[in-house]
Amino acid sequence: MKNEKKTNKGKTPKNTPTKPEIYEANTNPKNEAIKLLKIVLIVTGVMVIFYGITLIVNDKSSEIIDKQKEENGLTQTADIQYENIMIGSMLNYKGTYYVLIEKADDNRLAEYEAIITTIKSSEDAPSIYKANLTDSFNKDYLGKEKNYSEDLSKFVVIGTTLVKVKDGKIAATYDEHETIKKALDDLA
Repeated sequence: MKNEKKTNKGKTPKNTPTKPEIYEANTNPKNEAIKLLKIVLIVTGVMVIFYGITLIVNDKSSEIIDKQKEENGLTQTADIQYENIMIGSMLNYKGTYYVLIEKADDNRLAEYEAIITTIKSSEDAPSIYKANLTDSFNKDYLGKEKNYSEDLSKFVVIGTTLVKVKDGKIAATYDEHETIKKALDDLA
């Protein structure tokens, strides 16, 4: 027999590195633009769907709230919603009401409060609001000389004062203990 070399045709030898397979990407600019457009349209579509759902949910919830307000008789809005108000806005409301401007160190505030509680217990009680001079919004209205100007930028009190407001104008002011007490007693 002859010495013939045996060759492994089609087989790679164990120690020989193999060539990695190379895949060509389809990087045609036209195809890339189409892919980008599809992604943008999908993202935009999802956002529009979520926005639509949000509008529907909010609309239904506000309809439910409005219906509950009507059922409970809460359709009227109040002119002044709080017991405490700012002096700078005390003439902004319609109707007749009183504002007790309180100086914190006045030892008669408890007496005024008791009278106001009595007044508020009656059905036809006038509205009485408070404005505290220690509040940061009201502190500039305390001075050494009183000025009851309807131009509230010039309005100044020297202590506890009761102001009667009628249709956005100052109708009367009471700034001494006896006059404040008498005005409140007359309301009771």
